[in-house]
Amino acid sequence: MMTWRRLGRTLGVLLATASCAGLCASTSAAELDEILDRFDDVQGSISTLSAAFTETTTNQLLIDPISAEGQFFMTKPDSIRWEYSIPEEMRFVIFQDQYTGYFPAQKRAEKRNIHRWSEQIFRFFGLGQGTTELMKFYDITLDGTHDSSTGTYLLLLEPRKRRVRKRIPEVRFWLDKDTYLPAKVEYRSKSGNTRVVEFHEIRLNPDLAANLYHVEIPSDVQVSSGFSGLPSFNPDSTQ
Repeated sequence: MMTWRRLGRTLGVLLATASCAGLCASTSAAELDEILDRFDDVQGSISTLSAAFTETTTNQLLIDPISAEGQFFMTKPDSIRWEYSIPEEMRFVIFQDQYTGYFPAQKRAEKRNIHRWSEQIFRFFGLGQGTTELMKFYDITLDGTHDSSTGTYLLLLEPRKRRVRKRIPEVRFWLDKDTYLPAKVEYRSKSGNTRVVEFHEIRLNPDLAANLYHVEIPSDVQVSSGFSGLPSFNPDSTQ
């Protein structure tokens, strides 16, 4: 029996497919709908999540790509912690609409209320988000030319808002075919800069410490009201 959620999503997929030529015309809306249903089943089972990640940034202003590594933690509905160990120790936390960033080597920290941006920020990660949430911000299609022998499905997410498309016209989202969890996410700007985040060692519903989303900032650290840590998922940022 088709639910209202699935019916609405199917109509959205059909409209997106009908508006495409070539690549999208060969994509099966039914196949995409089945993939998204399984994706939703997995996302709906998640209350907490942890993962290791590697991040690679290419920028026309840089001679070589920038590589980074770290850990990602999430507790639904609105708590995130991502921390870098390479190339520099950095910690970023979102908890109860409050963003905290801490740069120990620089003896610098930042705090800011992000209530007006929190929903957009969470959709940027993709982890723990169902298609109902994702489709508020993206039109989703399936790349029918993607090599399935890689063990992944490739979803193409086009931002619905024009001002977002001006910066990032498309997000490429690789789903593991066995787990239906995100394996890799690529953000590509119109200028050609890219940021690729690959997830490893994903754990579903681990026990996370109660103080995980608290960042202890030493008294001698200068605290500003910015949020320079958030543009790390913006391909146009070199930070």
